[in-house]
Amino acid sequence: IEGYYAGTGIMTPVLFNQGVTGNTSLTDTITVQLRNVTAPYSVVSTTKAVLNTNGTATCVFTPFVSGTYYIEVLHRNALKTWSSNGVAVGAVPASYDFSNLASKAYGSNQKQVGNSPAVFAFYSGELYPDENVDIFDLGILEAGINNFLFGYQASDINGDGNVDILDSPLIDENVNNFIFSIHP
Repeated sequence: IEGYYAGTGIMTPVLFNQGVTGNTSLTDTITVQLRNVTAPYSVVSTTKAVLNTNGTATCVFTPFVSGTYYIEVLHRNALKTWSSNGVAVGAVPASYDFSNLASKAYGSNQKQVGNSPAVFAFYSGELYPDENVDIFDLGILEAGINNFLFGYQASDINGDGNVDILDSPLIDENVNNFIFSIHP
């Protein structure tokens, strides 16, 4: 997640910074959905997972699901992101790494946040769920700043535990670059 990237392949321990847990190896929760690879791309299964600071998450779908599906990842302040292609899931655990190539996301809809090796991340700043990082998201961030919000807040874009002016640059950049969700 772009705003949480701390460098060298590691993300910020957001849940620790926001007072949710004492564990410094956890970043945040995500929702992962498996979607059919043919229109209308219906949701087949959904699960919640904890995203670790090393960028990994383990997802268990119950009941058991087998087949080829798009992976859709949702987060409280990141743009929803789909896998570029269907991924085979079943009895053998599947592994999918969005972070090593922009093209792993549908439409290459990720931002490079690290070099040597390259690291790609989901765009941050989606606070108003309309699949665009836009002025509606800025309004929510500004309200959070004006109200001195802290703790577990979606508008804490950089994950430091406070909603403040340090959260503005990423949203401003993504608004100016017309960043929006891309999926079939």
